Amino acid sequence: MSLLENAVAQEQRRIEYMIEKYETELADLPKGVLIAKMIKGNQYYYLQYRSGKKTISEYIGRKSDKVGKVQQQIERRRHIQSMLKALSEEYATAQKMMEVCI
Repeated sequence: MSLLENAVAQEQRRIEYMIEKYETELADLPKGVLIAKMIKGNQYYYLQYRSGKKTISEYIGRKSDKVGKVQQQIERRRHIQSMLKALSEEYATAQKMMEVCI
């Protein structure tokens, strides 16, 4: 195995590890968006997401630490999803490089 093939194979293993790690973390994060509703002068927050064809609104509460935490988790989920997209593109490039090397 040449030096280039070895480097590409090592990069593929790193990408596979990162994808697995991100997918595991993604499973624990909430999906959807945070929606604020004004009801009788009070603002309430809901986590809204789709489950099949249904739209689910899950009550979070009033403005509190829990709302902030859920918002951070949603932002983390979006970041991880963009990282997964970039990693899958890198993996495809590595696959093409391995085909050229062989």
